[in-house]
Amino acid sequence: MPTDLDAVLLEGETLAPAATADPLAQVVVRILAGDLDAFENLMALTEAKVLGLAWRLLGDRDQARDAAQEVFLRVFRSLERFRQEENLQAWMYRITVNVCCDHARKRGPVMASAEILDSPSHAHPGQDHAQASVLLAERRALVRRALGALTPAERSALVLRDLEGFTTEAVAQTLGVRPVTIRSQISSARAKVQAFCAQALAQSPGGRP
Repeated sequence: MPTDLDAVLLEGETLAPAATADPLAQVVVRILAGDLDAFENLMALTEAKVLGLAWRLLGDRDQARDAAQEVFLRVFRSLERFRQEENLQAWMYRITVNVCCDHARKRGPVMASAEILDSPSHAHPGQDHAQASVLLAERRALVRRALGALTPAERSALVLRDLEGFTTEAVAQTLGVRPVTIRSQISSARAKVQAFCAQALAQSPGGRP
């Protein structure tokens, strides 16, 4: 059953579940056969997903672009060690998470950009557009602060599960841990975000947003 946090995180998001079949398998075969043009095809097919995940994890467009460039450099250097029975997208997402964690450790914590959390165009029934926009901006900022307080592992698990729309099993495969660990991380992350938001609202005049 969706929680209040789910509604906050998922509002305005179009979730695409992780595919069970890997549509990039033939591209990998071509790359491993020495077709360098195929690597450009791989970048074209995956760049938006890699950049989007990096943006969600780092919260900064420029940092996300830098991270995405490093991801593809690592992919190019490591592709010969890729096991073709693996899912390439999961493998690339794991590299992306690792690169973003490295960037975050070097840079220190930065809050995610508000617009990556939900849709600014959504208006609640009974509210005029201006009021709805103000309340939504306040709520997004609050959730942004809460997400910034999570550990890198919790944030990665929550982003992949609740924002990228992966199943728990797919998140576990992507991050290279057991599903039970992912369930624990997601449960902890949701509880922390909810507690953070509840405490902030209790201290806010009028209980807003």
